[in-house]
Amino acid sequence: MATRRPPAIGWWGLLLVAAGAVLIVLSYYTFDWYGVGRGADSAPETTFGNLRASIDQFGGARAAEVYFDWLAWVLLIAVILLGAVANVESRLTDLARIAGFVVGAAGIAVTYYALLQYSDAQADAGAARHNPLFNASWGLMTVLLGYALAAIGAVLGPRRRSSAPV
Repeated sequence: MATRRPPAIGWWGLLLVAAGAVLIVLSYYTFDWYGVGRGADSAPETTFGNLRASIDQFGGARAAEVYFDWLAWVLLIAVILLGAVANVESRLTDLARIAGFVVGAAGIAVTYYALLQYSDAQADAGAARHNPLFNASWGLMTVLLGYALAAIGAVLGPRRRSSAPV
């Protein structure tokens, strides 16, 4: 009679996914995404909420509108769920490891693209044209790091063990 063993759990992977999720949430609620220094502008810091509120002022930035309205939250939820499934051994573990990494990488890419589109819309309205990372502050760096940690955490999940006898 074969004994059932408990499923393997990737504690390090879960820890990285959780740390990444915390960093992402902190970036949405706590940290400034952009800072231009005191006295350089009438709005010295820009948060996630400020970006979401001001995106309506610019035409042609549809990806940025979608990102700041709901996609950022969907990416966060997806990377948490996939990272959790990837770190608990099951039939879905291997697929979740790949999908969790892809969603984490997509979080970085989509965030950058949304900010690029936002920056281009600002330039079309008369502002100076800059790279989206220009004047980046803690919030933007934290969200990018958070998605990277979550992606790495998903990949570190346990490999599914074969149930065949050795």
